[in-house]
Amino acid sequence: MTQQAAEGRVDVSVVLVGLNACHYIVECIVSLKAAQWPDCSYEIIYVDNGSKDDSVARVTAEHPDVRLIANASNTGYCPAANQGSRIARGDYLYFLNDDTIVLDDAIARTLRTLRAEPRGGVVGSRLLNLDRTDQWSGRRFPSVWSAFLGRRSWLTRWLPNASPVVDYLCKQEVARGVPFEADWVSAAAMLVSQRDFWAIGGFAEDYYYWHEAVFCDRMHAAGHAVLLDPQSLIVHYEGKGSGKRTYPVLRWHILNFHRGAFRCFCEHYGLSRLHPLRWLVGAGLATRAGLLLAGNYFTAPRA
Repeated sequence: MTQQAAEGRVDVSVVLVGLNACHYIVECIVSLKAAQWPDCSYEIIYVDNGSKDDSVARVTAEHPDVRLIANASNTGYCPAANQGSRIARGDYLYFLNDDTIVLDDAIARTLRTLRAEPRGGVVGSRLLNLDRTDQWSGRRFPSVWSAFLGRRSWLTRWLPNASPVVDYLCKQEVARGVPFEADWVSAAAMLVSQRDFWAIGGFAEDYYYWHEAVFCDRMHAAGHAVLLDPQSLIVHYEGKGSGKRTYPVLRWHILNFHRGAFRCFCEHYGLSRLHPLRWLVGAGLATRAGLLLAGNYFTAPRA
């Protein structure tokens, strides 16, 4: 870390939340320290959510400068991220998944981008797979189309250049390589000022999946722009930061994902309980979740 980080206020507090992902969290911290931080002071906060592996012991022994919170049990991502943010000394918060590798000046770049945009409220980094292909971390708000042409749906893989796919995943904007406004960005790598973060109440603790879409929607409602910087690059293992996914774990993730998608859609479009579109979307998401559960029942490990 920079010398400034040891003396009080810093520019950026990097907030990590982890669970049973010792190898990934240590690799992530190493990448943070190896990153470029031009004219930017920072600190690292790690909130461990009740890991049963050596995560806490290794971070304590190998990175004593990391500010560590060790929860006795898994409180969920949003409560833990809010918990870490409450002790942050940074003017800005950068939320980073523990199964990531920071490249070059990725985080410092988001800070420059946010400071350069008068309406800026959130800046997301561009998430990449290990092979450096895109994870499409800046998106439009969900629509009926995105239920069928989502980021990882089989239709999207078959029709990657279909107009609804290109629009939903902001593919043309990413290709231009300059910061652009998105409807929402992934909280796996996202910068926001402390002031604006707490002005809308932080992350919604009754969400797990889709919490970043809800957060960005509320930032828009507060008059802020949400941007993605395609030159801020983060490698994301995706799905490795919460340990092994047996069928019971996968079942929880599938159900939570689809419940979150339904609630997010209804909040964004202001759908009342009796609105026909609410019921149509609910039926579609329930069907999709059922198909995924059935497929994973025969393929996912049991323990």
